[in-house]
Amino acid sequence: ENIGIKQPLVTRGIATADVDGDGDLDWAIANQWDQAYFYRNDSQLDNRFLGLRLKTATNSPAIGTSVKVILPQGQVLVAQVDGGNGHSGVRSPELHFGLGKLNPNKQVKVELAWRDAAGIPQKQTLQLTPGWHNLQLSHLSQLGVN
Repeated sequence: ENIGIKQPLVTRGIATADVDGDGDLDWAIANQWDQAYFYRNDSQLDNRFLGLRLKTATNSPAIGTSVKVILPQGQVLVAQVDGGNGHSGVRSPELHFGLGKLNPNKQVKVELAWRDAAGIPQKQTLQLTPGWHNLQLSHLSQLGVN
């Protein structure tokens, strides 16, 4: 009930995503013998997030890329771009990190690790502000800045 679901459901699955691009996660629920439901999160909390859309040189999702976000207080958040597995295990390739009450102009340290098209390990460290960022990893590896 805390998230707005007042009726009992027999669910088969749940999917979360920032469907409307506002930084908070929305969700959909699939029911076993009934219709599915979509819930748009219109939270009024003033929390920040870091969203990453990581692409390869061919503009495909950068599957396998690992990301470490280091917050100003030293807290570390980690995630990996993963397309999912199994017959029903699919994930969105976007990464979404909750940053709490971080100042919207404050940058966070973001460490990326991936393999380039030749299979060579690459690393890059960036300073990013909250919000959505589209990054093409092939451009980052050409910069040679860590």
